[in-house]
Amino acid sequence: MLKFIIRRVLLMIPILFGVSLITFIIVRFIPGDPVMVLLGADRRSTPEQIENIRRAYGLDQSYVVQYFKWLQHVLTGDLGKSLRTGRPLTQELGLRLPVTAQLTIFAAILGTIPAVIAGTAAAIKRNSPLDYATTVTSLIGISLPNFFLATLLVLLFSFKLKWLPNVGWRSFFDDPVLNLKLMILPSLSLALPLMAILMRFTRSAVLETLNQDYVRTARAKGLKPSKVVRKHVLPNAGIPVLTVVGIQVASLLGGAVIVEQIFALPGVGRYIYEAIQNRDYPVVQSVTLVLATIFVTVSLIVDILYAFLDPRLRHS
Repeated sequence: MLKFIIRRVLLMIPILFGVSLITFIIVRFIPGDPVMVLLGADRRSTPEQIENIRRAYGLDQSYVVQYFKWLQHVLTGDLGKSLRTGRPLTQELGLRLPVTAQLTIFAAILGTIPAVIAGTAAAIKRNSPLDYATTVTSLIGISLPNFFLATLLVLLFSFKLKWLPNVGWRSFFDDPVLNLKLMILPSLSLALPLMAILMRFTRSAVLETLNQDYVRTARAKGLKPSKVVRKHVLPNAGIPVLTVVGIQVASLLGGAVIVEQIFALPGVGRYIYEAIQNRDYPVVQSVTLVLATIFVTVSLIVDILYAFLDPRLRHS
């Protein structure tokens, strides 16, 4: 098992290196000059002053030198400073990561638990009204993008029913009740598409397991249907579902970029969105690398859990 974990950890190194390199190259193709964006409306600066600003931020050096200098700082734990605000990125992420973490955790809970229950029930009661309702609901959920779903939720629950506030942020430690109210709609905007995907996949996995010989044998022995599902169906159907859950939950970080912008949440997603608009290279590069690290770490945890459930993977 230890060798399996070491192999997976070593695989993270080239992945993160590739992400850092691709991100560095892509942000250089974003139209616009970061120095001119930094100056804003004040265009009275002389060419010498503009060149001094470039030199101060290291933007006058070649891309190769810029990349390896940035990578060297990242490996020592220094993510750099924002070109626009001058604040250290470790400080900014310390303030914004908890917001994104709460959003993704809430969305993961709301999206996985009901989906697994509904998908399992739909498979057991195949071709029933419950199965048809689950199929239609999952198709609708998959078809609706996050931004459109978020808009519908705000129109219904904030403007029409007036049950929940539409935008804003309050820390859980300052006002727990208001914090939970503000997080319901953003979490649902991320959770409902996730729920739709997991419902369909869980249904397929359970249906496939129900047709296995060991399940028919367990039924032939006279075991209660509930015990057959609990002891034989769910443990085996849960192995592929776990993989999909890990990938989809990690991908919630990508959806958070749009949702945080819509609901004015001061999270990492909104931070990187504003950094792209402002051509803030260090923010885009470092935050993308941090999100990629979280993504591959979640994938690593899922691989380890997968190996515990299926010992054959430990020797693959």
